[in-house]
Amino acid sequence: MAKPEVTAEKKDVKKSPPPPETDRAQLMAISTLEKIEQLGLKPIPPFYELWYRYFEGDPEIVRAIDGYQGVFDDITCHKIYKRYLSASARDDAVRKVSDQVQQAITELAGMLGNVQTATTEYGETLGTVTEQIQKADSIEDLGQVVTSIIQDTKKMVEKNQELEVQLTSSSETVSELRKNLDNVKREAMTDGLTGIANRKAFDKAIHDTIEEATTNSTPLCLLMIDIDFFKKFNDTYGHQIGDQVLRLVARALVDNVKGRDTAARYGGEEFAILLPETPAFAGAKVGEMLRKAVESKEVINKTNNENLGRITLSIGVAEYHKDEGISSFIERADAALYQSKKAGRNRVTSAEPQPPPEKKA
Repeated sequence: MAKPEVTAEKKDVKKSPPPPETDRAQLMAISTLEKIEQLGLKPIPPFYELWYRYFEGDPEIVRAIDGYQGVFDDITCHKIYKRYLSASARDDAVRKVSDQVQQAITELAGMLGNVQTATTEYGETLGTVTEQIQKADSIEDLGQVVTSIIQDTKKMVEKNQELEVQLTSSSETVSELRKNLDNVKREAMTDGLTGIANRKAFDKAIHDTIEEATTNSTPLCLLMIDIDFFKKFNDTYGHQIGDQVLRLVARALVDNVKGRDTAARYGGEEFAILLPETPAFAGAKVGEMLRKAVESKEVINKTNNENLGRITLSIGVAEYHKDEGISSFIERADAALYQSKKAGRNRVTSAEPQPPPEKKA
């Protein structure tokens, strides 16, 4: 795809240079377009967004692209986009259904308003009946008054019947839309690959659990979990097997945490678990249980039943400190995770001092 020539007329008016933010945005846009052209990709919005986010420095996108050893063709880029950026599409779906619910409620309010107006008019008509009867000079005049009342009453009955049908239909519509909204919201908070909570759900959960721990003065524990040598495993056996491993780990986490605990896919091959009302030493025990549960499972290639070995986890544990920021809390758990990797992987490391071992009786 040839680059179009850009020409500009020279003018004497001096223009002030654009702000640094504009320069950076332009550079990223240029880099994005050049990369799409270099790779021979289709110049479509999803690919532009993917590579723009890469040059912008989005850590998850950078990790996914830098960690991939194959060819970046349309299929590969589409897979990466779908895996890491489809959450924005789910957010759009939430907004769309929310707008539909709001529209249905507005229409319902309009119906009620019309009936209220009709009821007011009918009441005003009945209010003048006595005066009309008193003014009637003959049986014919009285008959006209009665006929008018009957006609107005008939219109009111028809209006009520029409409203009843519309209310039933609108009520069913609103109920269905709300059900759809609940489903879309649930999907927006769920990782599409593993089926567990996604990063967005984790961000909300850690904010809520910290607030609860602070209010109730209860402990809160965070486990940061990384699959050992996942990149090597992924490169050796392919992304389909890699995805199978991610699902296997996610299922093991969900099966071994209970109640109000939150297991989430933090990004790439990294997971996180929030354990409310749990101190660090208990969190470390949960981490050890999870490590053993995953290590006990074998990865089988479903296409040929080949045993591909076992998966191990490195885990870091941190307990929330009073008045600590969310980023600091996560960083301490991440640092403990790094220590697990540095010490040889397949182990649990706590950022907190451990209690002395119990004395044997």
